[in-house]
Formats: sequence, structure tokens, C-alpha cells
Amino acid sequence: MLTLILVGCTVAALAGVLGGALRQHDPEAMAGQGQPAGDSVLGKVAAIRKTRDDSWTRRPWPYIRDRLTFPPLDIPAVILHSSITPGKCYRVDPVTLTCTCSYFLLRGSHAAVGSKERLCRHLRKVYAERGALPAVVNMVLLDDVHFCETDQLWSGEVEGVPVAIAWREGDPWVTIYTRSNALNQPPEFQRYNFHLDHASWADSRAPKYNATAIRQMLADWFGDRKLMA
Repeated sequence: MLTLILVGCTVAALAGVLGGALRQHDPEAMAGQGQPAGDSVLGKVAAIRKTRDDSWTRRPWPYIRDRLTFPPLDIPAVILHSSITPGKCYRVDPVTLTCTCSYFLLRGSHAAVGSKERLCRHLRKVYAERGALPAVVNMVLLDDVHFCETDQLWSGEVEGVPVAIAWREGDPWVTIYTRSNALNQPPEFQRYNFHLDHASWADSRAPKYNATAIRQMLADWFGDRKLMA
């Protein structure tokens, strides 16, 4: 009898241990014990599936063929001080569109003359100051925070207001530069950001004059009618 009792206790203990281990690997059981569903395995799988369903990587990314070009400028070479390393200077030659900075030597020098990819920040600065480009394009060139040499970049007028639009494949954010102040004043431009998946402006900040028309353009470019206002 004592042997049977001992065997029964051992079996019960083993069952309890195994049951606890199984519950640790059962997402639904853990969720029922107060663990947030979002932290469970099933919750994480559902979140991944939702992200994939909303993925912007499957979009048909447009390629604007009338891209902006930056031909050589017939002006003397200049020496520019580095904005990052005190005391360091670079020689910028607008005629050959060359610079002695590391970016140009490593990357820009391999790009075609006249392409945006060739412009380091120093060539961009010279172009913005001496290139006789539209003011909104100068703002893009000088925007070190958002400027990317490999972005697609379009510039023109939308409803009579100068606009520049930049985007890169695989990134849901589109950057828009356009006029922000009254039309009877000297033009001032601001940067706005539009999210393709959410079909909304960052921080609810939309361009003052042409937001609806810009959204219409994006809907046409990206083939997505939900981008329309």
C-alpha cells in the first residue's frame, strides 16, 4: 500500500511539472493568466502579418524621367570650409563639378556629370548660391537633414505654386517642399512629409495652397486612389 501511495504522488508531481511547462509554451493559456495578448506568440505573429498586409514595399514605385540636371557652372573654383571638421577646407570646382571632400572622391566622382548623385554638400552649396535655380530647388539642395543623392526628385509648379517632391524606393515617406507664406510676400518655403500607407500628413501639417492637388499627383504617380484627399 505504501508503495502505491508513493507511486501515485510521484505521478501527480510529474503531471504538475509537465502541465506547467506546457502552459509556458501555450500562448493562449498565458494570455488567459494576465499576459497581454500582444506579448504572446500569437499576438506577435498577428502583428507581423498585419505589417506585411500593410507593406509599402510592394508599391509600384514611379520613375520620373524628366529629372533635374545640374550641368557645369562657368564660374571660378572656390575654397569652402568644412561644416563638420573645424579648420578643414575643400576645393570645389563648378566647371568640372568636382570637390576634394571624401564623399565626392568615394561616391560622387563615379556619377555622371550633371546628375544629382554627383553633388556633395559643397557642390550643392555652390549650386544653390550661383546656379540660378528655382528657390524651392535651392532649399532641397541645402537640406542636409533630408537630402539624399539617390532620391527621385521632381520640381515644377502645382496650381501655380513652386513645388519640389522627393522620395526613395522602399520608404513610405514622401518629402514635399512648397510655398508656405502669403503670395503677395517674398516667397518662403517649408518642408512637409506625407505618409503613403497612412495617406496623411506628418503632424497634420499640410501645404497651405496646393495640398489637394499634390495628393492627386501622388495618387497618379503611385497608382493608389486612397492617397487622394
